[in-house]
Amino acid sequence: MRDILEMLKKSVGLDEEVRESEETETIIVPEHSFYEIILLKAGSLGDVEDALSQVTEEKNPVILDLTEIQRDSPEDFKAVGERIKDLRENHGAEAILLCNKEKNVVIITPREIKLIRKG
Repeated sequence: MRDILEMLKKSVGLDEEVRESEETETIIVPEHSFYEIILLKAGSLGDVEDALSQVTEEKNPVILDLTEIQRDSPEDFKAVGERIKDLRENHGAEAILLCNKEKNVVIITPREIKLIRKG
């Protein structure tokens, strides 16, 4: 019987403890409901352009493996570097080289997502 009374108090709003906890809850709603993180092994400049359009148009982060382009076409690899530099300077994108030993892997994020380097 006591459980029923407590349930009724809560549902009517007579239970002060429940009211206080409901008032202190904070809900954060992001501007972008979700992000798709795209992982791409780029084989051509077209692949890179498609991935970078995800950063500028869809506001999604991209992880690019540029190993094939570096190995097969140094000129295209240099063009990709210039394109990433342009994104950083003119669109506020961020880019960090994740691995450069055997592979060249870079993460590129739109202005809305900040990358933080630690260590």
